[in-house]
Amino acid sequence: MTSSIDQTTSEATVAKSPKSFVKPETTKAGSQARAGKKSKKDQLAAMISKPDGVRTTILVERLGWQPHTVRAALSGLRKQGHQILASKSPKTGEAVYRLMTPMQTSVTAPEEVAS
Repeated sequence: MTSSIDQTTSEATVAKSPKSFVKPETTKAGSQARAGKKSKKDQLAAMISKPDGVRTTILVERLGWQPHTVRAALSGLRKQGHQILASKSPKTGEAVYRLMTPMQTSVTAPEEVAS
């Protein structure tokens, strides 16, 4: 035997249960709009592929990330197989990151040459 109190409690519990997440369907126009827009990781790769590289503060400003997020994203690029050279700016002393091209990776850096 269930009392009327038990029935109202169970109905209230059912009504408050979280609904399952339903992924919205993507339309062809929506996927095309995203295809034209670069992801932030793509923007990061493009910025560090400049010949002189880019300073951390510039990456933080342009991407809208915190410095630790920039470093984590660079680490993610390294895990994907990109070779990234980190150096210090002679003027400001802050980190400068540069994406190494395949041609640059085959040539040893001057500090790596043994005497």
